Amino acid sequence: MLLRRQVSEERDEHIDMTPMVDVVFQLMTFMLFSMKLVSPENVNMPEARHGIGVEENAATFVLVAPGPTPTSKPKMLVGLKGDQGASMDEVVSAVSKGVAEGKRKVVLQADGSIPHGEVVGIISEIAKRESGVTIHLGVREPE
Repeated sequence: MLLRRQVSEERDEHIDMTPMVDVVFQLMTFMLFSMKLVSPENVNMPEARHGIGVEENAATFVLVAPGPTPTSKPKMLVGLKGDQGASMDEVVSAVSKGVAEGKRKVVLQADGSIPHGEVVGIISEIAKRESGVTIHLGVREPE
């Protein structure tokens, strides 16, 4: 049986937000578990045979990783973890900034699939634009 409210009774009108909050949290949880975490580029560097290492705080690091397709140009990243994508001008700018901070060494870490000509081109471009730097090729420690 339906009962009518009395006219003098104040109406309690509000929107229940609980279901909407539940849905938002479910969406956030779904997005969290379904996304792919982006990590620094993995490069397959050659194994070291000789030499000594370069101190991390005394050098500017440039990472050359393969492009998205085999025919595309390799991508360059600046920083120890390769966290910033960069053009050649940005790489040279980062090297110049490192020289201003007293870092006269550049460590170029290139993937094994990068053509030798590309690596030499990057080295020559850095050496041409920024004089007085020593360029080192990054390698991985022998196991």
